Amino acid sequence: MNLFLRPLDNPSDPVWSVIVMIAILLCAALYMIVYILGIDEREAHGSHDATQQEELLQLQSSGD
Repeated sequence: MNLFLRPLDNPSDPVWSVIVMIAILLCAALYMIVYILGIDEREAHGSHDATQQEELLQLQSSGD
């Protein structure tokens, strides 16, 4: 039990659990940014155009 609850030997030593947690959070944030930019890139390459199925479903505007 003393292994988990022992005080720091030197108060100026870094707290490694905080450093590891920040590194994990930075990796997760970087992954999310890359994922969002990837979705944006895929949508920019063709999703704005009407697909063939959408064109078939559109009503004709013949003026009737």
